Amino acid sequence: MDLHQDRTAIVVAEHGSAWRGWVDRFRVGTPDVVVIRQHDDEGLLDLALRVRTEMQALTESGVDIARAVVAGGDRVDPEAISARALAIKALVAPMVSEGEGTLILDGVGSGATGMAALATTVAAQVNGTGVLVTSPALEAIAAVA
Repeated sequence: MDLHQDRTAIVVAEHGSAWRGWVDRFRVGTPDVVVIRQHDDEGLLDLALRVRTEMQALTESGVDIARAVVAGGDRVDPEAISARALAIKALVAPMVSEGEGTLILDGVGSGATGMAALATTVAAQVNGTGVLVTSPALEAIAAVA
C-alpha cells in the first residue's frame, strides 16, 4: 500500500436512512468522508450507478477507500436489492484490490434484515481477501443468540 495515498471513508445514503451518524463515526480515523446521497428524484439504480462512477474517479485519482457504509432505507424489494448489489460491488472492488477495508451494510425497518442478508452473502464472497463485511443487524442478532 502506498503510504502517500489518502485514506477515505464513503457513506452511501438512501432516502429514509440513518446516514448522518455514520459520517460522525467515520470522521474518527478517516477524517476524509465522502457522502453520496440519493437525490429526491433519483431511483436506487441511478444512485448505484453514481456510486460506481464516483468510486472509479476516486480510485483513479489514488484515493484508498478504508471503509464504507451503505445506509439503506426500509426497502427490500428486488429492485432495491439489485441496485444495492451494484453499489456494493463498486465499493468492495477497490478494497479487495488493496487487500483491506471494511464495508458496513445498514438499514432501517425491514431494510435492516435485508442488509444483514446482503452482508452475509458478500462476506462469504470476499472471504480471505482482507475485506470485512458486516451489518449492525448481524451484530444485534449475535448478541441475542
